[in-house]
Amino acid sequence: MHKFCYSERFTLMVRQLHDGVMVHVTDNGTVFEAFAVPNVVKQGCVLAPTLFSLMFSAMLMDAYCDERPGTRIAYQMDGPLLNQRWMRFHSRVSTVTIHELLFTDNCVLNATTEGYMRRSMDFFTAACENFGLCINTEKTVVMHQPPPNTYQKAARIYVNGTQLKSVDTFTYLSRNLSCSTKIDDEGTHRIAKASQAFGRMQYIVWNQRGLHLSSKLKIYEAVILPMLLCGIDTWKIYQNKAQKLNHFHLSCLCRILKLRWQGRIP
Repeated sequence: MHKFCYSERFTLMVRQLHDGVMVHVTDNGTVFEAFAVPNVVKQGCVLAPTLFSLMFSAMLMDAYCDERPGTRIAYQMDGPLLNQRWMRFHSRVSTVTIHELLFTDNCVLNATTEGYMRRSMDFFTAACENFGLCINTEKTVVMHQPPPNTYQKAARIYVNGTQLKSVDTFTYLSRNLSCSTKIDDEGTHRIAKASQAFGRMQYIVWNQRGLHLSSKLKIYEAVILPMLLCGIDTWKIYQNKAQKLNHFHLSCLCRILKLRWQGRIP
């Protein structure tokens, strides 16, 4: 915490909350003998997420202090969104290198080649060992996204001698990522999730006569639409995908409003 410029007084207070922690385990009313827990945060402690983020950030700083493999992204903040000619003007284009993507205790490493990914994983594994962390190889996977119209081969990445599983699709933060870099699978996945949620609320919300229509529509906007449009701001939407989303949206509204297909306007 000193590396992140926290005061000595605050650091000492946090240490006092965690030093000498003893834990009891209860099983069917039987309380077992207490044992010490020297290197974890307290369950349910409001400081736990912040402390873990600090430790994880320090671990990443230690892992990539000398070399930081990543993916370079060029972007623009003005001009037509899909006009590729604007990307040729270097004065209008900014660049950033993405090394890792973090969310709570999840981490995604990015690299442009298999060799860079091996080096990045080796740095990450060594830093985890230095900080007393263990990588779960069963939950860690590798996904290769090749350029269009190129041969795709499974990348061989190892962690402590164990080869990581290579997958074509991967769910991260409720997003369905695909090796094809297209949104077809993600769009279908989002419609399926929203359809399941809408169906589960059929009897408890949509068919409730005592619930006002305005309340039903507010519930639909608060629950179903965010699930349907999660991450849509990063999509490149084509007309056929927009039609599928609109079709699902209108079908849900028709079911809420009790409108049949005979009443549609031609």
